[in-house]
Amino acid sequence: MIETILVPVDGSAPAQEAIKYTQAVFPDATVTLLTVIDPADGFVGYSGGDSGNWEKQAKAEAESLLADAQAEFVSPERVRTSAVVGDPVETIIATVKDENVDQVVMGSHGRDGIQRLLVGSVAEQVMRKAPAPVTITR
Repeated sequence: MIETILVPVDGSAPAQEAIKYTQAVFPDATVTLLTVIDPADGFVGYSGGDSGNWEKQAKAEAESLLADAQAEFVSPERVRTSAVVGDPVETIIATVKDENVDQVVMGSHGRDGIQRLLVGSVAEQVMRKAPAPVTITR
């Protein structure tokens, strides 16, 4: 029986679909919503606020995103949130292992061709490396 679900959240439409899927298929599960702040992307979105600390600004934005996602659940008390700075794939895999996650549900942007070669697919890498089943929504 699947009791713990990990849903990586990045504010995208595919992540929203993963949230909807999780609620529909696993209504009684305990859910962890995870936002991974990639340091390579952190500097790009930095506005210069928060006393010169890009990480503090990025975490505040991630926590706001997670609070909005948590509010979408029928039973938000069964949902915990986490914002972590790190490599997205490695952080997701570490969370699966550390928290004994039974199932990962994540959205995919559906990139293909040269865009997939240049950007890569976090969902595909997680699917290949995760020690738990991974469901990918579109």
